[in-house]
Amino acid sequence: MKPIQLFLSSLILGLFLIAPCGQGDSEPVDLDLADDTLTVETLETALSQEVNNKKRQNDSLELKESIKKIEAKYGEQWDFCDCVVKGDSINKAFLKPNLPDKEFDRLSKRFDEIDEKCQAFRIQDANRTPEERIIHEKKVKKCLRAAGIKK
Repeated sequence: MKPIQLFLSSLILGLFLIAPCGQGDSEPVDLDLADDTLTVETLETALSQEVNNKKRQNDSLELKESIKKIEAKYGEQWDFCDCVVKGDSINKAFLKPNLPDKEFDRLSKRFDEIDEKCQAFRIQDANRTPEERIIHEKKVKKCLRAAGIKK
């Protein structure tokens, strides 16, 4: 084995030995360290996966802490589908033509209630990738279909 391969193999092995076990959603990377064909690309991929796993874990912890702060300020939060269905309903109600002032005021109060109970989902939208947006849109459509609302 070449010295650079030996060094990189040792580095990767060290990272896997000190990484916490049982955390993260991804599959473990299986590296055959006895194989002389271990490439720099394979090592870079393994390192990248490890960094991504750590980032997801940190993001998850930050999200949980943020939700605790939101619940302390706004009270218990509704689940995702409740927020989607109720938000869709209030939006449709506001779009009705010739809405009387009294009805507008009633809807505005209801909108504020919904907004307060769905604060936790606002913090998740900050930096979505195109792939995450597609997944989110599918999740919203699934909630609306489950509630009998076609979209």
